[in-house]
Formats: sequence, structure tokens, C-alpha cells
Amino acid sequence: MHMQSLLKKYIANRLSNKELVDLKNIVNTMTDEELEFHLLECWKKETGQVAGQDLLDELKYRIDQVNAKTTRNSSRTWRKLAGIAAAILIPLFAAFLYLLTEKDPVHDTNDMTVYVGPGERSTVVLPDGTKINLNSETQLTYDTRNFNRKFCKVSLDGEAYFQVAKNKKRPFIIQTDHLQVEVLGTEFNLRARKDESITEVNLVEGKVMLTNSQNPKDTATLVADHRAIFDENTGSITVDKIDSSNAAPWLKGELTFYATPIQTVLKEIERSYGINFTMTHSEIITDDLFTGTFSTINLRETLEILKMHYKFNYTIKGKSVIIENFRVNKKGI
Repeated sequence: MHMQSLLKKYIANRLSNKELVDLKNIVNTMTDEELEFHLLECWKKETGQVAGQDLLDELKYRIDQVNAKTTRNSSRTWRKLAGIAAAILIPLFAAFLYLLTEKDPVHDTNDMTVYVGPGERSTVVLPDGTKINLNSETQLTYDTRNFNRKFCKVSLDGEAYFQVAKNKKRPFIIQTDHLQVEVLGTEFNLRARKDESITEVNLVEGKVMLTNSQNPKDTATLVADHRAIFDENTGSITVDKIDSSNAAPWLKGELTFYATPIQTVLKEIERSYGINFTMTHSEIITDDLFTGTFSTINLRETLEILKMHYKFNYTIKGKSVIIENFRVNKKGI
């Protein structure tokens, strides 16, 4: 869809989730100059005015004022909806939309959706005080009308670290495709991606109760320093002890793998850095397992570590990484 059409639908708060993602992706591929051109064109169509430097300064001032607020009010909610992940939009974009609408678009719908794209991470504070760190390619949804009444319920597709506010009167419930997680105040990492058969909960403190969404009689109680894994293929929940200091390595800027299929490793690197791998003249990788730790900050360093294992050549072109002659290193390093 054309950029101007997406912007027009955005202003009217009529974008679907897919169109929100499309708009974000278009913005990410534009230079600041291209983005500014489209915004000013949209401004002229909506207001009939030409935006001069004084107006641009005013717009930037407006968004600075919004971002300076520290209370959990509609501005914070608006920023998460408007930006999907605040880091992806330049201040001019956010200010433009804020000034043009002069309202909180969240009030037009009961569902609040926060989406964090590839290569991004974001933090959300919910109305009950719960803090959630969202990893790359993660979507969090909750009903703004009913949240924090009898209970606090959210839906998750992706990975997130929860610091749930303690409230014995209102249990906090997380719904995923395969598990329901119920807590009263605790910290844990939850990985529940629709495209993966494994759902994993790493509990740092407190206690959580897990319920199999397909079989409500299948439950498990998890205590601190333990991990629960639900396997879609077997339909079972297993629990074991862990070192909770490593419950969420991505929060420390690390990607950690233990005997992980290399295809899964490459997918996770793509997700973390917001890149796409293209393989040329390479072996078809099936069951090779990788153990190691990467940084989520330095892509070239990550590729060099992989290169030591698999002896390939690579070229970085923007968000695309071309890998040539990838070979499974049978003899090790």
C-alpha cells in the first residue's frame, strides 16, 4: 500500500495490525529526508498548510513534552501504539501524528496492542504497575476496558521478561497459544512464539501456575529458580531447576545457545538484529547443533564467531547478510 494511504489510515486510527507492521517496515527503509517529505506532504493534504521551520520546531517541542511525562497515562499508551516500538520512529513523525490527531487513538478501541519488530526491544509499564521488557518480534495485547478490574490479563506472542506488580486481589494472567500463566507478583521470562513448538517459562522469584490451554486439567506449579517447558509435540509440561541469573540472557545483551540446531540459531540472530540471511553455494543445514554465546550489539562480531565454526564468507548490505560457502565443520574449530 502507498505510504500516503497508510498515513491517512493511521491518522484515522483504521490501520490493521498487518498495516501497522507494513508502515513500520516502510519507515525503517526510508532515509530521514524521504520520511520528512512524506510527512510534510501528508501535513499539507490534511491541513492545507505548508510546514515551515517554526512549525517543525513546535512539533518537535510537542513530542519532547509528551516523552518527558513520567506518569502512566494515556500519553505513554499512545506512544506505544503510535510508535509500535518507540525507537523506530523519529521525533518528527511522532510529533506530527500527535499534533494532527490531538487525541489518544487508544480510546477508539478496547484492545491495546504493542508490537516490537525485528532488531528492536521495548519496555511497557501496564496500568497496574507491571513492567514488561519485550524482546524482538514480540506482540503484547490487552483489553483496556477490563484490565485491572477482577484480574489483569494479557496475551503474548514472542518473548518477554515480566516484573508483575503484587496484588493478591487481582491475579495477573498471561495467555499464549499453548499455556496460561497465572501469577500474583513475581519475575520471570516467558518465551511463547506461535512459530515454535516449545513454550518456556524461567522463574526468577515468586510462584506461577501453568495450565495447558488444550487440556485445563494438565497444570504445573513453578517456584523460583525453576524452568517449565511445554512441548506442543508431546503435549506435556516438564519442570527442572535452573540458574535464574541466566533466565533472560537477551536482557544482558546476549544470545545464548546450548546444543541448539544451527537453523534455529540463525533465525534468532536474524530476529535479534533485524536482518535477513541469504545463503549461496552453501550446504543444506539440518541437524547440526551449536553451543555458544553471541552479543546482541555487534553483528560483525557475531558473524566472525559463526565464521570460525562454519568457515564461510559474508557480505553485509544494509539489513541483508549474504553468506557464501557455509559448511558444517565436522572437525570443530
